[in-house]
Amino acid sequence: MREIFKDVYTWARFSEEHGLNFNGWFILRQHPLFGNLSIDPPPPSEADLDQMKSLGGVQEIVITNRNHVRWSRELQQRFGAKIGMHAADASTVDLAVDHQFEDGHMVAGFLHAVTVPNNKSSGETALHWPERKLLILGDALIGKPSGWLTLLAPEKYADVALAKEGIQTLLGLEFDAILVGDGEPILKNGKEAMGRFLKEH
Repeated sequence: MREIFKDVYTWARFSEEHGLNFNGWFILRQHPLFGNLSIDPPPPSEADLDQMKSLGGVQEIVITNRNHVRWSRELQQRFGAKIGMHAADASTVDLAVDHQFEDGHMVAGFLHAVTVPNNKSSGETALHWPERKLLILGDALIGKPSGWLTLLAPEKYADVALAKEGIQTLLGLEFDAILVGDGEPILKNGKEAMGRFLKEH
């Protein structure tokens, strides 16, 4: 894993099928009632797992949508972590979900859950860290090419126009960096990149 912001680490698994990275996030404990957090974890290397262990392990796992379970089950078993997921998607996965959240709920004591309307699944969630001006996305947008944002393939949505309208709600949040589940993260000027995508599409 590499540290991209203070206390925020990332690792990735390249998808040959999709031609981009599937990203996982590891955030050191930010709240006294919660431990270290992993978000949408793809398969890590043994070195990544050793690094997680050296940093205190993983106590919380958050999944942003039903298609991002990825390596959550294995990570849960490895560290005894608890899994959180949006209530609308939790019932659609074959996974023991310990905590279900909804729009507006606080996740792991420091992230605000924001439901992205009319997206690929009804539980699509963005995680907003206002104090750090940071937004973590699952599949709401992907980072491709580097520095730019786009949607998944049109067939992934019931209505692409409505999906774009749903993303408009994110512009009401204060953020600079966007950490995407798929593709390249945007570490600064992320809000401008999102606005550019919506304006041009």
